[in-house]
Amino acid sequence: MSDRMQAKRSAYHELIEAMSSASFGAVLQSTCAVFARHPLPILACSLLCFAGVGILGALIYAALMLRGMAAQNSYFALAASAFNLQMQIQAALGAFTFLVGRGAITWIALRAPVGAAVTLRAAFGAALWRWRPLLASSLLYGALITVSLVGITWMLREARLDVSNYRWVRRDAHAILNMALVRTIAQLPPDPGSPFTELYSATRFHLARQSGSSLGWVLYQPSPVRLPAAVLLAGFAGALLACLTETLLCMRTARIMHMPQSSALGWLVPTVRLSLSRFWRVAAWRWGVRLAVVGLCAAALTLPITLHQGAVVPLMVSEARAYWPYPVNISAYAIGAALVGAFTIPFGLIFEAQMFLALSNDR
Repeated sequence: MSDRMQAKRSAYHELIEAMSSASFGAVLQSTCAVFARHPLPILACSLLCFAGVGILGALIYAALMLRGMAAQNSYFALAASAFNLQMQIQAALGAFTFLVGRGAITWIALRAPVGAAVTLRAAFGAALWRWRPLLASSLLYGALITVSLVGITWMLREARLDVSNYRWVRRDAHAILNMALVRTIAQLPPDPGSPFTELYSATRFHLARQSGSSLGWVLYQPSPVRLPAAVLLAGFAGALLACLTETLLCMRTARIMHMPQSSALGWLVPTVRLSLSRFWRVAAWRWGVRLAVVGLCAAALTLPITLHQGAVVPLMVSEARAYWPYPVNISAYAIGAALVGAFTIPFGLIFEAQMFLALSNDR
């Protein structure tokens, strides 16, 4: 074994020893170390499995809208059908790529601390070898988060704080900031993953088209002084279910990729047992990282997009005397969000894998 390989193994062993103390800083440090040592396979996997699906869907939406508008000179009549087709394509592709990408990136994160060789082909092979438990975990987690989102969305809609309440953004500072806040709130619950994400997005889209009027809830419409007890109960129950599901199952993929191939649900009990044994630590770490990512995305992505959509795009439509800036910019927003997700999604997966290693060694 070369001196370089020995030095690399020594460095990784020191990192593992530091992680054995199971501190948040050590886990965060090891997450950054994995990113720094294997950036190419991680980002390539993320672009193929996560961002690629969103980018493809956005391009299909833009192509359908521009072609239809050129033939019919109509925007509003085409939007629903084009968006539905986009969501169907993303759901069909994402249902496969989502679980494979999660498994592959987690495999890389688990192999890094032992100094093992990492290739994109080997990562995909390891994920495909465990497709049954990965599929089961994706379906269970996605179903639970989707159920929680039903209650959360119901409460937020009644409080006029959900994106499905609004179809357009008025051109004034108050409306733009209000919409930025609503969109930030929408990012707080966990993402259920494909195909549940596309189902949820399509439902919100159609609710927005049917809310109150053809333009949806107006931003100055006040929310009810008191929400019905049933709505509050559904919202708090949904939030509680989302918090528990994310806390107890956040290390599911790490457990699956760490253990030899087993039954479809062989990962469930060990994952829940480990999370329960360190419940408050897991909850604080995982939700702390999530809130930090949401805050960063809100400042760097959500607010600029909302400002552009509320102030710039209407001027573009007015100057062009056509509606083509709407689908072009919507697709551009989706592509930008997908590219940002190419970094944030693997960061979360690697953090979960390093948290799994740290808590497993801290027993």
